[in-house]
Amino acid sequence: MAITKFNETRSTSCRFVTDIDDEGKEKYMSKSIANFKTDADLEDVNETTLAIAALYPYSVKRIILTERSELEEA
Repeated sequence: MAITKFNETRSTSCRFVTDIDDEGKEKYMSKSIANFKTDADLEDVNETTLAIAALYPYSVKRIILTERSELEEA
């Protein structure tokens, strides 16, 4: 049985450190950036995410890449 993949999407989630509490624990905020081309080079995706993240006054803790698609039996 053949399986086809369609409706592929790619997005990133950028996690920022927004503050540090009295106990030294970091507080976070996340922002998602969607609609990257599925064949885009990962370095370009990272650079674009960091360029958008630079618009925020917080430091970046981590970037998470999410790739999604639907599978269907043919």
